[in-house]
Amino acid sequence: MGNIIGGAVVLVVCLIFWVQRSYSSEYGGIFPDAVLVALSILGVMLVARGVLWRDRETGWHDTGRLGYKDLGRALILLVAWVASLPILGYLYGGILFFTLVAVMMRTSRPTWKNVLLDFGVAVVVVVLFYLAFTQVLFVSLPELSL
Repeated sequence: MGNIIGGAVVLVVCLIFWVQRSYSSEYGGIFPDAVLVALSILGVMLVARGVLWRDRETGWHDTGRLGYKDLGRALILLVAWVASLPILGYLYGGILFFTLVAVMMRTSRPTWKNVLLDFGVAVVVVVLFYLAFTQVLFVSLPELSL
């Protein structure tokens, strides 16, 4: 059921952005339109997976992984990250909250090795996104304010 709801939310958000798009140059919308189309395709695939992947005896197949309470925790962390952006900046805040979400979403008790692995992945992913936005797309991101 979560896949159907998640896919539907993605499709609605894509529709909202698609209807409101307005570009100031001839080729300015190529990348955003491609992202919207890709997200829409993934949303349709998510809905299809939710509909087609059913357990015959119990109805929906339960993987035993994360539940709605865990999703709520992740959403609270996402809101906290956005609120901290003006203070911590994108790099520090992104690494901190990416690591926190990764540790909190583990289905088993985290070990120091797992926490260090999550931290390393957070550093690599956040720095790559930072470089992509600032050096390739020329988008300024929030910086640390002291």
